[in-house]
Amino acid sequence: MSRNNIFRTLVMMFAIILVIGVAACKSKITTTTTTPTTITSPIGGALVNSDSIVTAKIQTIQKQTTGYPWTIDVLIQSSVDVDNLVNPTKDSVGKVITVKTDQDMTSFKTGDVVIAKVKYTGDVNTPGGVNLYMYNIALQIYP
Repeated sequence: MSRNNIFRTLVMMFAIILVIGVAACKSKITTTTTTPTTITSPIGGALVNSDSIVTAKIQTIQKQTTGYPWTIDVLIQSSVDVDNLVNPTKDSVGKVITVKTDQDMTSFKTGDVVIAKVKYTGDVNTPGGVNLYMYNIALQIYP
């Protein structure tokens, strides 16, 4: 076999190996989807995103010295789902629940009826654990 034939054969084999390698690499390409970080639930799994819109009557308001600045006991009068998120208050209608908030509550008083959003927040691995967090709190205005 001449030198040229050996060279051509090697080039041809290299080209075939290169084509097979590229094809194999393309078949191995996968896409991955990342999900946002979630907090841990009391049962040890990931706590899914949650939200609800509630109408609630304030039972007590307590200023706190640690953690969230306010703890509020509210009687849930109604609870509405937000999009396809888990509704943490759907089974609380007619019940008093305790929520945390960092919204200034000095202008609210016991007996006020409010509209607000409530979701899960916190981490089971911390002293405060998982809490119900109330935000966007506004007085219910009657027509």
